[in-house]
Amino acid sequence: MGKERSEKERGGGEHNKRNLFVSCVVMNSCAAELKLLLTALLVICSVATLFQILPPRFTISASDLRFCISRISTSNTSIASLNSTPTSTPTMPPSPSPPSIRKDQVADNGVIKRVFNPYGSAAYNFITMGAYRGGLNTFAIIGLASKPLHVYSKPAYQCEWVPQSSSASNSTFSTVSYKMLPDWGYGHVYTVVVVNCTFSEAVNSENSGGKLFLEASTSGGGDRDFNITDRFEVLNESPGDINTTLFSSKPKYDYLYCGSSLYGGLSPQRVREWIAYHVRLFGKRSHFVIHDAGGVHEEVLEVLKPWMELGYVTLQDIKEQERFDGYYHNQFMVVNDCLHRYKFMAKWMFFFDVDEYIHVPQKNTIKSVLDSLSDYTQFTIEQMPMNNKLCLSADYGRYYRYNYAYSLFFFFLFFF
Repeated sequence: MGKERSEKERGGGEHNKRNLFVSCVVMNSCAAELKLLLTALLVICSVATLFQILPPRFTISASDLRFCISRISTSNTSIASLNSTPTSTPTMPPSPSPPSIRKDQVADNGVIKRVFNPYGSAAYNFITMGAYRGGLNTFAIIGLASKPLHVYSKPAYQCEWVPQSSSASNSTFSTVSYKMLPDWGYGHVYTVVVVNCTFSEAVNSENSGGKLFLEASTSGGGDRDFNITDRFEVLNESPGDINTTLFSSKPKYDYLYCGSSLYGGLSPQRVREWIAYHVRLFGKRSHFVIHDAGGVHEEVLEVLKPWMELGYVTLQDIKEQERFDGYYHNQFMVVNDCLHRYKFMAKWMFFFDVDEYIHVPQKNTIKSVLDSLSDYTQFTIEQMPMNNKLCLSADYGRYYRYNYAYSLFFFFLFFF
């Protein structure tokens, strides 16, 4: 019995050794596949964990996955090309050397003279939006400038006209200009400035072209030891650009609307109602200039597009002015630019917001009202708040989508 047990144990030990040897061979031959399988499981678990912390609106489509895969393959290709082809590292341009630092000094009488070292610039001297002719010898330049500079100093401006071809009748003109601040001190870091340049004689009378330059001087504002002057081009007229009949001919429009800066979450339904109402009020010879400061989102743009195609609306993108901190998205600069840009194209110009409606009393028209004011160059309109009880409380917060075709159909039905 002892011999049989020992032989069985030896037999079992040899069998176990053979099994262990076979498993080791299998493990060695399948090591790569096991590593790949474990890596795939790790990635799947990581993605599952990531999806639990993502916002509920986050989705990944098949096109997104294809895009990611293509980006990975592209990056791998670019890395391979970088490894195979050496490239030179671009060098950054040298930075300007800083001004020399002045140090405090002790006078002979023992008084310590402190010094102050200025660096950089707090605000721009002038930011242009537009420059326009006001006649044969006058121009208007609209822009922004440093508010503290104008509040606590007296900056000066000078205009210079440089003709494209020099001749006896085409010489350089210079004139001292005067400024206007139309925002009444509402500006923040920047305030609105309208510079008027009026020369003693007609400029570019031969219509041969030229450039208008503005010299903006700080006059010691900001630093009394320095009078910093910046000279820059504000208007370039090519040969034949001037149409002198524009100043005396009948304007293209009877009424032109200059809108303030549009921003925030505008309601497309309210914009549709507003534009349809005022186009019908002003008539066929009217035009609307809309300034987008971030409020004309995709749905509002869909409302304006039909009117743009019909020639009633011009949309201007002015979102870049948000770089410069001014009052209410720099609306005073925007409406002044519109005034000087279009003033020869309309008999009357209107300035109000898209939450305001022009109301004409019964038995009157907009034409009859303005004809009675023909002896005046400007007038103001009394503002009256609308009754909030005209809307049902049950409709508060609800919006109704109307087809654009119906809107245009009713417009043509009642207008034409």
